[in-house]
Amino acid sequence: MDITAPPDQIAGVRVTLRRYRYPDDLADLHASIAASFGHLRDWMPWAQQPPTDDSVRAFLEPAARDFGGDSSANYAITLRGTGEYCGGCGLHPRSGEGALEIGYWIDVRHTRQGLVTESARLLTVVAFAVPGIDRVEIHCDEANARSAAVPSRLGYRLDRIQGAAKTAPKDTGRSMIWVMDRGTWMGSIR
Repeated sequence: MDITAPPDQIAGVRVTLRRYRYPDDLADLHASIAASFGHLRDWMPWAQQPPTDDSVRAFLEPAARDFGGDSSANYAITLRGTGEYCGGCGLHPRSGEGALEIGYWIDVRHTRQGLVTESARLLTVVAFAVPGIDRVEIHCDEANARSAAVPSRLGYRLDRIQGAAKTAPKDTGRSMIWVMDRGTWMGSIR
């Protein structure tokens, strides 16, 4: 699925999502993952080892270079006004024809502030602006209540729970697939 020309920056009320910058974001991304390692390790397959400059670079360099098109559109979540880095999110072309998947994580120092919900709302708007996208999905483990609260707050419907590989310590091996279709989203004017 070709994510045609997603914007490099998306401004919300409290956050700005912006395309990652390499090497400029290396230190902030590394520090954020390090500070949040215990929090992220529970649910994120990519956070099973403490971050190193090499592991962060291995994500950041291609994320900054390969943006949209046939690749994911990965964004830094930053606080509007200060530009402080506080997490990451993205649109991923891995849910089949006519669909994009939203992924997200937040620095533990910025949890419970609604920043992920705002980021996912902004990404949903951008996803439906992509020609040919009729469905947006958010996937999370059945036991990850905080992650599942995001699509629920945005009006996504729980489409199904299916078996999935256990890739992190708290994974149950059951993935919740939350879905928003274009008609429902456009009809709700979020």
